[in-house]
Amino acid sequence: MSNILIQAKPSMLRNSPITGTIFGILTLGLVPFIWRGGRILTIYDNGDISFQKGIASRENIELQASEIRTVKVQQSLFARMMNAGNVEIYTTGDTPEISIAGLSNPNHIRETLKSLQNAK
Repeated sequence: MSNILIQAKPSMLRNSPITGTIFGILTLGLVPFIWRGGRILTIYDNGDISFQKGIASRENIELQASEIRTVKVQQSLFARMMNAGNVEIYTTGDTPEISIAGLSNPNHIRETLKSLQNAK
């Protein structure tokens, strides 16, 4: 049995630093935004909640905090360490009205929605 002494792979960054840097920025900057679909959750202090999804075609969902029945936060161990998670907002029925993956500080979002529910 042979041991590997060297395993070399071409590095775009070392081969062409400017192209590698531009490619890295575009890949790391645009792909997650496109993959997430340009999702935006906005919570207003009057209890209005707006959720926009999509880049080319848009989907808008608007609801009041008083309509919310349940706010569910899902976090894996790694997501808890990174303070990120998935938020699902239920109004009526068994399917979430709004479902967003990868939000930072999801427990703060849940607590904000609870306080808006209690304020009304």
